[in-house]
Amino acid sequence: MTKEKVQKLEAATAVARHAMKEAETRLESATAALDECKAKLRALDPAAQQTLQVNDTELPDLIGKRMAAREEYLGAKQRFETNQRYLIAIRTKLNNG
Repeated sequence: MTKEKVQKLEAATAVARHAMKEAETRLESATAALDECKAKLRALDPAAQQTLQVNDTELPDLIGKRMAAREEYLGAKQRFETNQRYLIAIRTKLNNG
C-alpha cells in the first residue's frame, strides 16, 4: 500500500468523523425537541390530556425525525469506525513490513 493510498484513507476517515459528529448533533437536537414536546404534554391538565389525540400533537413528526436522525448517526458512526479500523490495520502493516 502506498503512502498516497494511506493519505486518501486518512482523508476519508476525517470526512466520516465529521459526518458522524454532524449526525450526532442532529440526533441530539431531535431528541431534545421530542423530550420538550413530551414535557409540554405532561404539563397539560388531566382533562386536556384525556381529550388530546396523538395526531393532534407534533409527536408523530418528532418521533419520525428522531428515528431518521438515529439511523443516520448509526450509519455514519459505522462508516467512521470501519475506516478507522482499516486505517489502523494499514498503518500497522506498513510499520511492521
